[in-house]
Amino acid sequence: MRLKQKIIYKNSSNNKIKLVLEPWGEEYSVESNSEVEIIIEGDLEKGYLIIESDNDSLIIYGWQGSLIQIFKDGELIF
Repeated sequence: MRLKQKIIYKNSSNNKIKLVLEPWGEEYSVESNSEVEIIIEGDLEKGYLIIESDNDSLIIYGWQGSLIQIFKDGELIF
């Protein structure tokens, strides 16, 4: 079964948050009080999305064959 899901992440902190996409190792900064749109697509039989956070980063783990796109202000950044 194929899944396509959109997630909005808003950084409500007073600091920049590092957004990391794994297993690709891509990193982006999400400024304070801004948001990004995360679109994930993939076959559910092959895995699932994992999201991890700490004080200064948000890590998103895709699975084999998944596609993750990140948009900021409507512009594709990954």
